[in-house]
Amino acid sequence: MDPSVLRSVLERSPDLVMLSEFKTGRVLYLNPAGVRLVGLADLADACSRCTADFVTEAGAAFNAELEAAVATSGDWSGFSEINHFGTGEAIPVTISVFVLHRTEEGPAVIVTTARDYRDSRRQERRLQQALEAAAYRAREQQSLAALSQLAVSADLDTVLSAATAAASAMVGMECSSIARYDANADTLAVVAYSGQPPRPQSLPCGAGSQAGYAWSTGSVVVSRNRASETRFATTGMAARGLKSGVSMPIGESLAWGVLTAHSSKVREYSARDLAFLRSVSSVVSAAIRRIELETRLRHQSLHDPLTGLPNRVLAFQRIEEALDRAREFGTRFALLLIDLDDFKTINDSLGHTAGDAALAGLAQRLAAVVRPSDTVARLGCDEFVVVCVDIDNSEAAIEIVRRINTAITDGHKGNSAAFSASIGVALSDTSSTPDDLIRRADQAMYNAKALGPGQYSVYEHA
Repeated sequence: MDPSVLRSVLERSPDLVMLSEFKTGRVLYLNPAGVRLVGLADLADACSRCTADFVTEAGAAFNAELEAAVATSGDWSGFSEINHFGTGEAIPVTISVFVLHRTEEGPAVIVTTARDYRDSRRQERRLQQALEAAAYRAREQQSLAALSQLAVSADLDTVLSAATAAASAMVGMECSSIARYDANADTLAVVAYSGQPPRPQSLPCGAGSQAGYAWSTGSVVVSRNRASETRFATTGMAARGLKSGVSMPIGESLAWGVLTAHSSKVREYSARDLAFLRSVSSVVSAAIRRIELETRLRHQSLHDPLTGLPNRVLAFQRIEEALDRAREFGTRFALLLIDLDDFKTINDSLGHTAGDAALAGLAQRLAAVVRPSDTVARLGCDEFVVVCVDIDNSEAAIEIVRRINTAITDGHKGNSAAFSASIGVALSDTSSTPDDLIRRADQAMYNAKALGPGQYSVYEHA
């Protein structure tokens, strides 16, 4: 082959190609790409040096391995590091060395090719960053999916605990909390917490704390460095060794509460960090709406819409609970069945609006005169029941009956919608069932009606 062709290949090669003496390291040739890569003036500049001048201290660590491999097998390849003579930059390279000419004494001339690895390293870094970002997104999606699953089925405490744990883990924070406004104390009560102790019990509102400031302003609050913070007091953060943090309101318009994540380091918070915390806040907000709706629906299903009292379903539940309690502790309770006397005449003469108002007012008075442990419920149109726990005898039950009759009478003074009530009383025993007690109280109530309006009667066993 024409030597000029080989020379053209060497001079056009994008990689460094060097010929050198194996024993002395004297450079015999360096192609133009190599001259540019290491920042030399020209070929003459290169040939005035030896190969040891080209490698960094880190690159020289491979010399013994390289020389041994070339001497025995005739070639070596791997990673190394060479100098840029102009800037002093250490250039990572992939390198291959092989023997070009050998004498009886061993390798005489070797060829070294080196490829600049900086672009590859940058590409590797970009690839690594992309892989890390993809892995983060996968973890983020898994975390939010798990939290979202809880948000549609779990109780509020479970959702809040999972939310703070997710916030700490995904954003790399020492602690996270969720605080809810307590109107009685005018503070933010910490209702969930994950991370390093101690757990705060409450946080000041307004400018008294980061969470308080976020709650009062309804905005996301990022504090990168506690030392330079002027918007709110940081004494609480300082006492717990926290230097930065993010507070995210939970809920729309007037915030339900605040999610806060804190770090013991001064740090920046990326858009990715804020987006994740915002997603956590949104999931928690959705869970709260779901739980509040379920609570309203449950309340509606167990309460009378006109009076707000427990309805028949809840009344029977309370009777069952009272029976269980009586059996467990060896006590008794009383069931009072209240039937309004001739209430139909009020509806007929004054109208159903007046009748409804009378029933609602009666419900309030009944609830006011019984004990806090008792239950007043509406069974039907003009029929009410009172479950009185821990009643040992009929005299104690009759005392409550008298208070009820007084409340009914006093409530109608000067009122055209006046009425009275007949009340039947039944006391539980060890064999009682809810149906037994209702039947006995109903029989006693009819006995009371037979005595005239506004009377009561106690069921007596045959």
